[in-house]
Amino acid sequence: MRTTRTEFSTLASQDHERLSQIVMRKQAALSLRVAVVFLVIVLGLPLVNAYLPELANTPVFGFTASWLFLGVVFFPITWVLSAYFIKQSDRLESECTDWRVLLGKPAETQTAFTANDSTNDLTNDPLNDPTSKDKEIL
Repeated sequence: MRTTRTEFSTLASQDHERLSQIVMRKQAALSLRVAVVFLVIVLGLPLVNAYLPELANTPVFGFTASWLFLGVVFFPITWVLSAYFIKQSDRLESECTDWRVLLGKPAETQTAFTANDSTNDLTNDPLNDPTSKDKEIL
């Protein structure tokens, strides 16, 4: 689905506001879900140590359970939470690319890419111009 900037800019101001509210609400909900899980894990360990010391001091593979959790298990859990957040953020972004659907308007039919499509014309792009001095050498 190809959305041109001119189509998006012709939206009424209340549609722009509604669209931004929808996207921000979805992003906030995702952030809150991940933050709550993280905070439960981070704040739960001291609470377990304080109120269930026999569980926290249980030997597991030669370590106490609390040290095993802090030293070994905490980082993979953080990675899993981060991967989940990124995957869900990408999914949210892909859902929000067709703003017509979010606003309850009929979706645009998908058109095939043509060589004459001016939005994909790279001939005026300075990064594709071998004589351009604006290119940074990596």
